[in-house]
Amino acid sequence: MTPKSKGNGFDGLVAIQLCTKSWPGIVNLTKEDLGMEQVPEFFHLGNKKLYPAEWRQAFNRKIGEARRDLNLNTFDFVLEWVRCSPKNRLARTVEKLDQRIAEYKALADEFCEKYDTIREEWKAYCESRWPGSWKLMESHYPNKAALRAKFDMFYIITEIKAAEPPTKTTAPEIMAAYERANAELEAKCKEVVEMAFLDYQKRIREVVTGLSVSLKEGKVIRNDSLEKVRNLHGWAREMNIFGYKPLEQALAELKAGLDGVDIRVLKDNDALKGQLANLAEQVAAVAAKTEDVSMVSGNYRRMIDLS
Repeated sequence: MTPKSKGNGFDGLVAIQLCTKSWPGIVNLTKEDLGMEQVPEFFHLGNKKLYPAEWRQAFNRKIGEARRDLNLNTFDFVLEWVRCSPKNRLARTVEKLDQRIAEYKALADEFCEKYDTIREEWKAYCESRWPGSWKLMESHYPNKAALRAKFDMFYIITEIKAAEPPTKTTAPEIMAAYERANAELEAKCKEVVEMAFLDYQKRIREVVTGLSVSLKEGKVIRNDSLEKVRNLHGWAREMNIFGYKPLEQALAELKAGLDGVDIRVLKDNDALKGQLANLAEQVAAVAAKTEDVSMVSGNYRRMIDLS
């Protein structure tokens, strides 16, 4: 946590939004398209797909991977589709997003390069199943030059700032509006910090509980599973904007217990399994203390100094 400073409560955070767009490739055919004056009750027009589902799924996978990377390194914010990132974690987040953006754009380039072939194959498929359907859909295909502009992925990073304070000559109504805005900002800060802390606890609790259950039930433990738990300590330290030390300390003890553990030895060592499971449960117990939420938001306010 940064030292106490005069600020708006979001000094250690920035807002980040991932923006994506892709060509949906869907057309909703009307009764006029089908030459009908009235659509029968039993007939449903619905949406007609203009390209195969596997391409649409590929684009959605890339978008999903980018959002997962973003969510891993950020917390919920009070605005929909906007996340807040600890400033000391931002470089890592941006590096991951840049990689996902490059992958998404490469997929879009590939789709555009193969567009003519994809369209011809889809035409043959549609006509073989529903003769005459192509004539109804053909006009809804963009030309190749316009197609590429329908795919994009980028992010926007915004510093979160309060309004400039009023001066002595400010009109009373402006002063009142500023005071209301300042009070709302303080309330939003409290809401963001509490949501972030609950999310922080939940992510840690899920990982360590998974380890504890696997150890107690005698499931196969892989190296990557142990490495995930070891890395959790560093993640928790970097994401700890709250100045909350109990979780970091419990994770440090768990990491110390895991360091140097050989999974081949662990496999038949019930005593070691029990010891590690107990350490994991201790972390989970600290991460389950929801009563600490108000204390954390109060400490955050005092360290930032919202007055």
